[in-house]
Amino acid sequence: MTTQVPKAPVWSEVALVGAGALITWWAVGDQSAQVPPDTRLDYYYQLPAYHPAVDVALGVAGVIVGVAVFVRAKGLWRLPFAGALLLGAALGLFGRVLTAGGIGANIGAGMVFMIGLPLTALCLIGLLTGSKLHTARQRRESN
Repeated sequence: MTTQVPKAPVWSEVALVGAGALITWWAVGDQSAQVPPDTRLDYYYQLPAYHPAVDVALGVAGVIVGVAVFVRAKGLWRLPFAGALLLGAALGLFGRVLTAGGIGANIGAGMVFMIGLPLTALCLIGLLTGSKLHTARQRRESN
């Protein structure tokens, strides 16, 4: 008799992508250039002003969600969850680069578009393919 490992719910992977993004957003912090107070920075995308405690609250929420989902995970679930968490971390890092203020052109934004978008697409394809292969393997084993 074979014991089936329950399939990881999609909402769990989505929650881990969000948790990874929040944790990385908090851990990386604002990457804007350190300049004298009257200097005007150039932004690819400028966020509205908010209190720094918001970053801490987002990071702590991400850690809580990430730990809760990983603790609930059983057996074979953990590998796709780790991939989802790493994808979220990459997205959080890309977000910090895109919102960083600098003097002149934001070369990091160009790098995110040239390298980050294809990397994100490959990660998504890998997660989806791994999920489909895992489901097909479970069906084959149950027959």
